[in-house]
Amino acid sequence: PSIEMGEYKTKTLSNGLQVIVVENHKLPRVSFQLYIDRQPVQERDKAGYSSMTGSLLAAGTTSRSKAEIDEAVDFIGARLSTSSRGAYASALSQHKETLLEIMSDVIINPSFPEEEFEKIKKQTLSGLAASKNNPNAIASNIRSMINFGKDHPYGEFSTESTVENISLKECKNFYKLMFRPVYSYLVVVGDITEADAYQLAEKYFGSWTGEEGME
Repeated sequence: PSIEMGEYKTKTLSNGLQVIVVENHKLPRVSFQLYIDRQPVQERDKAGYSSMTGSLLAAGTTSRSKAEIDEAVDFIGARLSTSSRGAYASALSQHKETLLEIMSDVIINPSFPEEEFEKIKKQTLSGLAASKNNPNAIASNIRSMINFGKDHPYGEFSTESTVENISLKECKNFYKLMFRPVYSYLVVVGDITEADAYQLAEKYFGSWTGEEGME
C-alpha cells in the first residue's frame, strides 16, 4: 500500500533542534511531540533507569513542583506526558503558548526531586511485583529476550533487583547524556500556522543547549 504523507514544513533552530510543522485547521487543537532520536543503551544490572528518568521529568522543575505542573496542565484542559524519548502535549489551540511554556520547562529545567524519585521507584517495584503473575507481561519479557538477546538493549527488562540498584544519579546522568536538542525533533501538528510554530519553538526551546558528559 502507498503511504500518503501530509504536507509538512521543517526548520532547524540554531541549537540543532529540528522543528516539523503540519498545519490542520479542521479542529481548534494543537499537539507538540518532542522526540529524542537517541540510540538505545544497555542498562544491565540497573535496567529501568531510563524509564524512571522519563517519569521524573514531569515530577518537578526548578520553578514548579509536580502539583503545580499538574494543576497548570489541568487548568487549561491539556494533556502532558513524558518518557525516556521525550514528551507529548496537546490542548486547544488558544492555550498553545501556555502549554508549550510548561512543556519546555519540564524538558529543559527538570529538578529531579529525591522524594518523587523514591515514589516512582516504589511504584515501579509494586508494578513489577504485580506483573509476576501476569501471563502477558511474562510473555512480553521472554519474547523480547528471544528476539533480541539478553545482551541487546531491546532484550533487557526491569526486575525488582535491577530497580533496587537504581539511584537518582543514574537518572540525572541519563538525562544529561541523552536530552540534547542537536538530535531532537519537535513535531507540531494542528491548528497553528507555520510562522507561529517556529516563533514559539524559538521562544521556548531556542535557549536549550543540553549538557555534555556524565557525572
